[in-house]
Amino acid sequence: MHTSKIGHLRRLVAIMTLVVGVAFLLLTYLQVDWDRREALRQHIDDMQNLSTALTRQAESTIRDAHTVAIGIQRKLEMSGYGAENLHEVLEVSRAQLVTLRDVEGFTVVDAEGRPLLTTIQEPSAAYNASDRDYFTFHHVTKNHGLLIGAPIQSRITGQWVIPLSLRLNDANGEFAGVVLATLYIQRFVDFYQTIDLGSEGVIGLVNRDGTNLARSRLADQGYAFSVSRSPLLRIINEDGVMRGSIVLKAMTDDVRRIYGFDTSAEYPILVTAAVSEEQAMQPWRNRALQTWALTGSVLIIFMSMAWMMWRALGRQGRMEARLQAMHRSLTSANHALEIIAGEDALTGLANRRRLDEMLQAAFSSTAAQGQSLSFVLLDVDYFKRFNDQHGHPAGDEALKQVAAVLKRHAKRSADTTARYGGEELALILPGAERAAAMAVAEAIRADVEALAIANQGSPYGALTLSIGVASGIPGHDMQAPADLITAADIALYAAKGAGRNRVACDENSD
Repeated sequence: MHTSKIGHLRRLVAIMTLVVGVAFLLLTYLQVDWDRREALRQHIDDMQNLSTALTRQAESTIRDAHTVAIGIQRKLEMSGYGAENLHEVLEVSRAQLVTLRDVEGFTVVDAEGRPLLTTIQEPSAAYNASDRDYFTFHHVTKNHGLLIGAPIQSRITGQWVIPLSLRLNDANGEFAGVVLATLYIQRFVDFYQTIDLGSEGVIGLVNRDGTNLARSRLADQGYAFSVSRSPLLRIINEDGVMRGSIVLKAMTDDVRRIYGFDTSAEYPILVTAAVSEEQAMQPWRNRALQTWALTGSVLIIFMSMAWMMWRALGRQGRMEARLQAMHRSLTSANHALEIIAGEDALTGLANRRRLDEMLQAAFSSTAAQGQSLSFVLLDVDYFKRFNDQHGHPAGDEALKQVAAVLKRHAKRSADTTARYGGEELALILPGAERAAAMAVAEAIRADVEALAIANQGSPYGALTLSIGVASGIPGHDMQAPADLITAADIALYAAKGAGRNRVACDENSD
C-alpha cells in the first residue's frame, strides 16, 4: 500500500477517534443531565405531594376548632351572656375538647378583654386580652369570620399557641367580645419532625400574609416571624399559583432548598415542605461521579485501542477496505434509523418527515379517486409567553395535552396527526370536505380551550389555538401538497389576525 494511502487512513482513524470520543462524552453528559432532571422532578413531586397532605391535615385541625368556636359564638349571641348560659357553653366546650388533641382550649372574653369562660384553667385576676392583636382586630372590624393570628404565648399556660378567633356581637350588633380557640404549636412541630427530610429539610405552616405559624426547625427569630417578602409568597399572592414548587435560598438560614407548597382553599394558610437541594441531589451526584468514572475508563480503553490501530495501519494495508466497509455499514444504519424514526418524541405525533410522506400519499390517493383532501394547521396562541412564565417543562406538558386532544379527533384510520414544527401541529383529513374539516377544527379548538390551561400571557387567560383549514380536490383545486399547506398557512394567519382562538378557512377551499 502506498505511503500516502496509509497516511490518509491514519488521519481518518484519528478523526474517528475524536468524533466517537466527543460523541461518547456528549451522550454521557445528556444521560447525567437527564438523570439530574429526573431526580429533581422526583423531589419536586415528593415535596408537592407532602405539602398537599400536610395542608389537608392543617385544614382539618383548624376546621375542628373553628366548628366548636362557631357553636360557642352562635350560642352566646342567641342566648345571651348570662351565668347559666355561660356555664352550659363551658360544659359543652369541655366535652368537645376531649376529642381535639391539638386544641389547647377555648376562651371567651368580653368587650373589655376580661375572661367570661375558659376551658383551660382559671386565669389570674389580672388576665386581660384587650391588648392582643386579635382582640383589637375584632374590636375595630365587624368581620364575623375566623381570624388566624400570629403565634402568641398563652398568658394562662405559657405555651406557644396559634390563636383562632371570632367576633362576638350583642343584640344591637355592637362588639361584645371574642371567642378564642388556641392550637398547640408544638403538636404541629412534633408531627412535622417525624417526617424525615434530612438534617436541613424543613416543613412550615404559614399564613397567606407571610406570618409563620409552625415550623419543624425553630428559626433564630423564634416562633413569631414573617416571610412575607419571600419569592414563594409573591408567586402565591401576586401570580395566583396555589400549588407548585420552587427552588430558592431560604430567608431564615440561607440554605438553598427544593420547596413544594400547597394553599388551603378553605383558610388563608399554606404548607411548605422542603429538602436541602445539596442533600437531596447527593445521590445523583454520586451516580454522576460513577458514570463519569466509567466513561473515563471506557474512553481510555477506546483511545488505547485506537492508538494501537493507528500504529498498525502502517503495517496492515488491508485495514483500508475494512474501514471503508465499516463506514458504509454505519452510514446505512444511520440512514435506516432516520427512515424508521417517524415519530415526534415529545408529542407522540408523526414528525415532519412522516407528515410530508403521508400528505403526499393522501394527495395521490384522493387525486386518483377524485375526492376532497383537507389539511388543518394548528398553532398554540402566545406560546412563547407561556414558556417564559411557566418554563419549558410546563410548555412541553401543555403541548402533550394539546396533542392528545388532536389525536382524539383523528377518528379514521386514514387521518394523520403530526407535529409540524415548534408549537404548530397538523391534521390530514383525506376525503373530508371543507364543512367537515371546519367542524373537526372547531371541535379541537373548543376542547383545547376547555382544558383551561392557565396562560396569563394570553388575553383569554388560558391556552388556546388558532387554526387554519384548507380543502380541495387534488389535481383540480391544487397541483401539489405544498399548495394545500400554503393555503392552510394563509388561513392560519387570518385566524391570528382576527384575534386568535378561532378557526379560519382558505377562501379558495371547496
